[in-house]
Amino acid sequence: MEFSDNKPIYRQIVDHAYNQILSGGWEPGERVPSVRELSADLGVNTRTVMKAMDDLSADGVIQARRGMGYSLAEDARERVHQALRTEFFNTTLPQFMAEIERLEIPLEEILEKIKERR
Repeated sequence: MEFSDNKPIYRQIVDHAYNQILSGGWEPGERVPSVRELSADLGVNTRTVMKAMDDLSADGVIQARRGMGYSLAEDARERVHQALRTEFFNTTLPQFMAEIERLEIPLEEILEKIKERR
């Protein structure tokens, strides 16, 4: 995995987990890779991975099982969708709207392009 400079590494690890969940790489109820496994696979410090796992746990996406590590919550996919929707509406859409205004692109033109993609 290649990391970018535009977002903290732990958040990029959360995004990686989200992608695994949405793509079916991590299945609900199953064990997810340990902190050490992810650290080795991604080439990052275990503390960085632990911070990402803490975020995923706090959001209810993963659950700690004593002596077993983490497992994916049964409703993880729904939680990830909701988290990504919230991020979209709170961050991405306002940035997009600001760029539309800056470039003076009519809303009708944007809607036309959206329709073309469908």
